[in-house]
Amino acid sequence: MSSPTLEDLQKIKASSDLIFSANQIKVAVDNMGLQLEEKIRDKNAILICVMNGGVTLSADLSRSINCDVRFDYLQVARYRDKTVGGSLHWLKEPKLSLQNQTVVLIDDIYDEGYTMDELVSYCEKHEANEVITAVLLYKQKSSPQVGNKPDIFGLQVTDRYVYGYGMDYKGYLRNLPAIYAISE
Repeated sequence: MSSPTLEDLQKIKASSDLIFSANQIKVAVDNMGLQLEEKIRDKNAILICVMNGGVTLSADLSRSINCDVRFDYLQVARYRDKTVGGSLHWLKEPKLSLQNQTVVLIDDIYDEGYTMDELVSYCEKHEANEVITAVLLYKQKSSPQVGNKPDIFGLQVTDRYVYGYGMDYKGYLRNLPAIYAISE
């Protein structure tokens, strides 16, 4: 699949619907921070960013909490610059030991649940004491999702293809401060 041209990206942006503004996202992230702080207070926690989509949320969420934490990241790919997911490919495992730790997995969106379900299993296999999942968007699906609902989520979105605030459209547009949906 070839990359979209800059003209293609401009057309996508012009025809997309604004779903959540930057201000709505900030309020949601601050709320998530309050919930997360309550869950990890007095625990030895590691915040693990799920790259690439979770980087924006990880940065903002970590600044919204008043807890001493360590950071790490992992990188997996299901979408690989496409708009539909495939099998999970590991690109980078966390560097820190997860054994006897409280692990907070931070990702952009909970869509079908496959990615988060596999990441929770990975943490459990590596003997984490507790795994907390945090995503900005929880997608409302008509079909059943895999695994458990995220422990913390900021906003709910209908079943549309969304991009911005860490989520991409064919590898682009992650840097947008708001969240948009492709027009139906």
